[in-house]
Amino acid sequence: MSQRRAPSRRPPLKACKECATLAYRDVERCENCGSTNFTDDWEGMIVVIRPESSAVARHVGLSKSLMRAIKVSGKVV
Repeated sequence: MSQRRAPSRRPPLKACKECATLAYRDVERCENCGSTNFTDDWEGMIVVIRPESSAVARHVGLSKSLMRAIKVSGKVV
């Protein structure tokens, strides 16, 4: 019997190494912190639509709508 694997296809996003905000590949500067330091080495995703009413946004310190990686280059953020 073969083992099942999780899908390996990733969305066309890269993560800011400074603040973990996710951005599409054609973006040159992070919309959250302005950094140009991005990586493809990220895992997990948080999508915040309404930060003012989100317990998750409060927990991770987000105050605006954005996509954020949970783990960037081996570091949980």
